[in-house]
Amino acid sequence: ARVNFFVGDACHIDQLSPIRENSSTTYDGIIMSNLLCRLPDPMATLNGLNKIVNPGGIVVLVTPFSWLTEFTPRDKWIGGYLDPITKKQIRSKDALKVIMERNGFTNIHEEEMPLVIREHARKYQYIISKATAWKKN
Repeated sequence: ARVNFFVGDACHIDQLSPIRENSSTTYDGIIMSNLLCRLPDPMATLNGLNKIVNPGGIVVLVTPFSWLTEFTPRDKWIGGYLDPITKKQIRSKDALKVIMERNGFTNIHEEEMPLVIREHARKYQYIISKATAWKKN
């Protein structure tokens, strides 16, 4: 099996290029962990996935859906707010499902994933992220 790791702009995910020349620019698996709610344009990232994931490929998204305006402008949030007209709660998990299905992915797994982030010697954050796995149709 062959594995490539590289850094790129997640908001321009369809423009990522592999490390080695002449290798595929599509992938069988992608993991995005605690990234989605820290992007300036999460929709651009999600909409780009169908261009770089092979049919049958898997995308694993792990996110606490902790939207903050310091990372993501409020008008770019995927859920996590009340609908201004109906006042109904727009849940990020539900919005993610609609977006991923529209982009040709089927949800194949989900679970709660706890994690601890150490900020310094006396301060930790305990977070429960939502982990979902999506298979490209």
